[in-house]
Amino acid sequence: MIRTASGPILWWLRLTGFKGIALFWGVAYVVPGWETKERIIQHELKHLEQMKQDGKLRFAVQYLWWSLRYGYRNNPYEIEARQAERD
Repeated sequence: MIRTASGPILWWLRLTGFKGIALFWGVAYVVPGWETKERIIQHELKHLEQMKQDGKLRFAVQYLWWSLRYGYRNNPYEIEARQAERD
């Protein structure tokens, strides 16, 4: 499910410069104006799928570990999500 970000989530997205975020309760949020941008929608939906596939705890630990080890851009979860943008 995709929703428009507001409140603290929107504040965080603006602070970090991200356009979307997938959260553990099964909802992805995007900044206002990006709700119809197919690339960000597919990207965040892929993260929700990854959480469902790997489990929320494993996803969180693995995401953090890979981000520390490889950096955000080369995190395998992010690589897969970027690929989903193009599919």
